[in-house]
Amino acid sequence: MELKNQNSIIKNIFVKMLLKKGGKNIAETLYYNILIELLKKTKQKPIFILMKAIDNLSPTLKLINVPINKRKKNKKKSHYFLIFFKKEKQIKNSINYFLFFSKKRKTNFLKNIVNEILSTFNNKSKSIDKNKENYKEINKLRYNIKY
Repeated sequence: MELKNQNSIIKNIFVKMLLKKGGKNIAETLYYNILIELLKKTKQKPIFILMKAIDNLSPTLKLINVPINKRKKNKKKSHYFLIFFKKEKQIKNSINYFLFFSKKRKTNFLKNIVNEILSTFNNKSKSIDKNKENYKEINKLRYNIKY
């Protein structure tokens, strides 16, 4: 039951992120074409590959800087707060990473996004490097974080 629910959540978020000028039908066909291409390339269940890639990429933490005028003490030192993402927000951010890095590549968009999903599934993509970079930044600033 949970697998079907998570699959529908992923589909809805993916289609909403792909929408341009209200073309929901086009976005849905593009989503299904992505799944078909994943099936052709890997000969495995494409939804499993997509879910695994999203799990590999999903960020759980985010740093937020406190503005200077909101601080009460020590206005020179910058303060940060950690925010934990909910599951839907994690899925949305990981799909956003997929779309951003696939648009940066030069060739066909469908091939780009399929290659990005496959490389994320194998933990070798640029989006995973970006995610690791965010965690390094959090680790670097851990002494200035307020809980």
